[in-house]
Amino acid sequence: MDAEISCQGSMGEWFRLERNPDSDVLAVVFSHVSEQPGRFSFYGSFRDVAVNKLFVNTPCNGWYRDGVPGLGGDVDSAAGGMRILMQQVAPRTVVCIGNSMGAYAALLFGVLINADRILAIGPETLVDQPGSRSRGFLAGRSPPAFYADLLPVLSRPAADRQTSILIGESDPVDLECACRVAHLPGMGLRSLRGVGHEVPALLHRFGAWRPLIRGFVRDGGLPAMLPLEGRILESGDAADALLEGRRLRLAGDRRAARTRLGHCLALYPDADLAHDEIGIIEREEGAFAKAEAAHRLALRLAPDRAQYSLHLAQALEAQGRFGEALAVYDQVCALEPGNRFLGASRDKARGRLQDTAQAAWGTPGLFQPGLFKPGLLQKDDTPATSAPPLV
Repeated sequence: MDAEISCQGSMGEWFRLERNPDSDVLAVVFSHVSEQPGRFSFYGSFRDVAVNKLFVNTPCNGWYRDGVPGLGGDVDSAAGGMRILMQQVAPRTVVCIGNSMGAYAALLFGVLINADRILAIGPETLVDQPGSRSRGFLAGRSPPAFYADLLPVLSRPAADRQTSILIGESDPVDLECACRVAHLPGMGLRSLRGVGHEVPALLHRFGAWRPLIRGFVRDGGLPAMLPLEGRILESGDAADALLEGRRLRLAGDRRAARTRLGHCLALYPDADLAHDEIGIIEREEGAFAKAEAAHRLALRLAPDRAQYSLHLAQALEAQGRFGEALAVYDQVCALEPGNRFLGASRDKARGRLQDTAQAAWGTPGLFQPGLFKPGLLQKDDTPATSAPPLV
């Protein structure tokens, strides 16, 4: 029977060690944001993984800057507490796994406790950057200064450490954070096309999540082909061109941005984010029909991306096609009713357009059934609160 050691205090349980005397492997699983004390990310996913397991959480969505209660009140002391627990288990192999905030922790603590294998899904390798989830959750609190940038940590020499990073190509923060460490020895990068930050939920939808976890814990391998496997990281400098084009667009240099985005698409036509960025440029330049076409192409490549749907609705509104625009807002909000940003955008649009659109609702051809499919929606304009629960 497995033995269990946990830390419980007045605020709840922050780590849990489950022993398996028949295994010489320790899997350390780091929680993502918004896990309450006593709950741990992917606890159910590891239920049937017959190894020693250490589940770890941290208070206040603080990107582990305040350590782990019961193990240590900062990063270094928490790493020391983990090493003490490791001495009790005496594993031959240590595996660190995490998603989002937990992926940052898996990379950081994986180095500090000298793990053999690390699987980081959607990690920020540079914390508190504009548009990042950590900036939203840290809310003005400073990240741990020495560990805000993981590049120096991950550059430390390691004999045989295997590090795997898995991202969705549609999330620009995740893509940039992966690219900046891609050159490091022992680093393996994989991507999924048309997918944003919530990679585990997508893999779960395809029945690939638990087999991936079991395989990685067992021998460090990932499936030869993942669902929606992408190739942007293997297509020359397509990823760099996409990220640079987006930066140029945000800086207001639309001409240079279009050139770089076009270069990306010449190398990798499946870059849905590049099509969407071009649509934004067209809309800013008043070419609303071209913007619509670009956003529809982005949606065909990534039908679950709410941000692209919002951009499509804006392009339709700019053309005076108010009924269609409202239909797009309503369809997207119906897919994810809990997304407050989408709801607020829909309500604002309804206030602007409803009177004008009244006569248009009955016009044939306004609705296009099948344009949107149920699935995952990426919330890019508000910090992601948590990955969908997996059991």
